[in-house]
Amino acid sequence: VLLLLLFRHCASIAHKSGLPLVGNGDVFSPMEWNSRLEASVTTAMIGRAALIKPWIFTEIKEQRLWDISASERLDLLKTYVSHGLEHWGSDSRGVENTRRFLL
Repeated sequence: VLLLLLFRHCASIAHKSGLPLVGNGDVFSPMEWNSRLEASVTTAMIGRAALIKPWIFTEIKEQRLWDISASERLDLLKTYVSHGLEHWGSDSRGVENTRRFLL
């Protein structure tokens, strides 16, 4: 509730200045996303939630909670590791970077 009040206060200041306001913090569900937008922010950033549940963007787009199965989670992790190794390389440093962002 306090965070919502803070967003509303900041939004009123941003509205007076004509600047866009980007909300930041604790968006882990479509309901939290919607509450940020209802507080008159222009948009909101997704941070930790994207690392914890990469399907958060699908949830927001489809406006539903998506409890994916263990095999779907494993497929997401495999895809991430594949992209990480492709991007950073499969040498020891590339593996280290991939692990760092994975865990």
